[in-house]
Amino acid sequence: MERISVGKLSSAVDNAAGGSPAYETVVAFTHELGAAVTLARWERADCCDSIVENGGIGWVLSGIVHKSIILESGQRRIVDLMMRGDFFSLQRNDRRAFSFEISTDEAVTARISYRDFVSLAVSQPELYQFAHDQTGETISRLENHILVQGRTRSAQKIASYLSILCARLSEEHGTAVELPMSRYDIADHVGIAVETVSRAITDLRRRGVIELETPRSLAICRTQKLLKDLT
Repeated sequence: MERISVGKLSSAVDNAAGGSPAYETVVAFTHELGAAVTLARWERADCCDSIVENGGIGWVLSGIVHKSIILESGQRRIVDLMMRGDFFSLQRNDRRAFSFEISTDEAVTARISYRDFVSLAVSQPELYQFAHDQTGETISRLENHILVQGRTRSAQKIASYLSILCARLSEEHGTAVELPMSRYDIADHVGIAVETVSRAITDLRRRGVIELETPRSLAICRTQKLLKDLT
C-alpha cells in the first residue's frame, strides 16, 4: 500500500478512462474533502481492512475491491464487489465481520474517518449530503445481488449476474468487457460451485447469448435471449 496526496489524485486515476458523469462527481467530491480524505494505492491481493478500521468510510477511485467473509465451513463468500465510484463500509461494524481485498492489478481508494464524515454535516453540508446519498446506491447494489442469488436455476443466476456486471463495467451495450473476477470469484459471489459457473457460461456461449474473446473478455450479444433466460 502506498499513500498518495489529494493533489496527485488526477494522475493516480488517469488510467480509469471513460469516466461517467457520476464517477466524475465522486472524483470532484474527493478533491473537495481536501485534508480530511486519505488516499492509497494498492496492488492485487492486498488486504485493505485498514480502510474501515475505527469506523472509516471508503470508496473506490480505480480498480476493484471485494468484501468477503469466511464461513464456519471454511468457505469464502464474497458479499460485495466495489468498482470505481462505489462507496462501502457505511455501517460502523464492517471491520468486525468482513475482510476487504484488492482484486485487480492495482487500485486507488479514498477514506474518511467517521468523525470527519459527521463533521461535514455542519462544515460542508453539501458534501455530507452527497456521501449520505451514496448509502442508497450501496443498498441498491446489494439488493440487485440478492435478486441474483434468489434465482432458482444456476443458469438464471449466472445470466443475471453477467448482465448486471457488464452494465456496471460499460455503459455501451454489446461492448466486450474484461471481467474483473475469475470463475472461482464468481462462484464465491453467487454462492454456487465453480463447475456450475463454468457450465452455465459454456451454455450461454453455445446458445449465442454471449461471446467470449478470452476466458475473461465477454460481450452480451443477444439481450432478448438473455432476458428470456431470466424469466
